[in-house]
Amino acid sequence: MARWTVLAAVLVATVASVPCDVADPFETYEISPCSNPPTSAPSSTPAPTTGAPVPTITTLAPTTFTPAPTTSTTVPTPAPGTKLSLCDYNRQVLSEYYSDIYTDVRRNSANEQFVYDAASQAIVARSNGECLDAYLGANNAFQVHTYPCDATNGNQKWLFNTNTNRIEHATHKGLCMASGPAGNKARVEPCSQSLLQFFSNCDAPTTVGLRFQTCYTNSWLSEYYTGLYADQRRGSVNENWAYDPVAQTLQVASNKECLDAFPVGNGKYGLHTYACDSSNQNQKWVLQGKLVKHAVHHNLCLDADPTDNQHRAQVWDCTPYNKNQCWNLHHY
Repeated sequence: MARWTVLAAVLVATVASVPCDVADPFETYEISPCSNPPTSAPSSTPAPTTGAPVPTITTLAPTTFTPAPTTSTTVPTPAPGTKLSLCDYNRQVLSEYYSDIYTDVRRNSANEQFVYDAASQAIVARSNGECLDAYLGANNAFQVHTYPCDATNGNQKWLFNTNTNRIEHATHKGLCMASGPAGNKARVEPCSQSLLQFFSNCDAPTTVGLRFQTCYTNSWLSEYYTGLYADQRRGSVNENWAYDPVAQTLQVASNKECLDAFPVGNGKYGLHTYACDSSNQNQKWVLQGKLVKHAVHHNLCLDADPTDNQHRAQVWDCTPYNKNQCWNLHHY
């Protein structure tokens, strides 16, 4: 994964409540409580004018993740005037619209273009000339918008940290930008390993390191001799995946092959890993909230049946609120 950092500063953090994440249709647990649900934009935002044995892997690891650091290693900052377009893990872009910040499909407009000002450590929207600004709202929760630039305004200090692929606030420590569904407002929330906090430069896309955890049984997707399993976490490379949002492939670190759903007849599909090929239609996947959905084969989802004695993962028809198809996506 790419490693580069745009901004850094050390100021006193302000403790406050933060906006809630979008409601989970599977009603899964939340990692941490929050308040102030984000306001959604209209659903259509107008175009802006501005069969193998259960795997037994010998390498063991702790059963919990190491918490993500709230500060990053200091690295050189880019030259003044660095142009940025900021895409999330699904190649949706941050866009300014009437001083609000949205996650939207790419339109290649000025609203999606930002400039880093090294002197003030600000991210400036080209569409309105204002700076990205995280402020404490009247309800004691942090909000984000653009605001007239002021080099002395601590709300406008940001760090685009590609060691973590997060847009971290340099004044309000532990506060990060988070994306949402296309057409909805972006927000700020406590920094974590949430995939919603992953951003990269749209013009230099990077793969997304992922681990897949079932929402209700605490099982983790792993590869074993090209088979797929949902089993207890072992902390091995068999559980580490890289999602390429451009090629729409999921490559596992253990054998360097890609997740592949292939037809077996009668409208059914098998699942294995296979040599990666960006032209192979069986290897196209999209990440939709907590669903891992095939991008080519109609209505096909990654599925883990907890009653399977061999803990095998499979693909199955996508059905609403099916807990077997609910996955927590962990960025690493």
